[in-house]
Amino acid sequence: MRKMYDKITSPKIMARRTGMTHDDMLYKAEGYVTAWFMWQLQGDAEAAKAFTGDNPEIMQNNLYQDQKIDIIF
Repeated sequence: MRKMYDKITSPKIMARRTGMTHDDMLYKAEGYVTAWFMWQLQGDAEAAKAFTGDNPEIMQNNLYQDQKIDIIF
């Protein structure tokens, strides 16, 4: 997972839902996938807070592990 993440050259985030398989993640990603697209495609500043700022929500979410964010503005 980390090797693939390191190869991505665009803005990115990595997070793994604790106790989930890859297939489970399709149905358990919560609102983060929606928030990412709302931010990236619609410029939604509220949705961006899940991934940006001094204290991004996803970095504090105990349901996730291995969180990493590389977003360049």
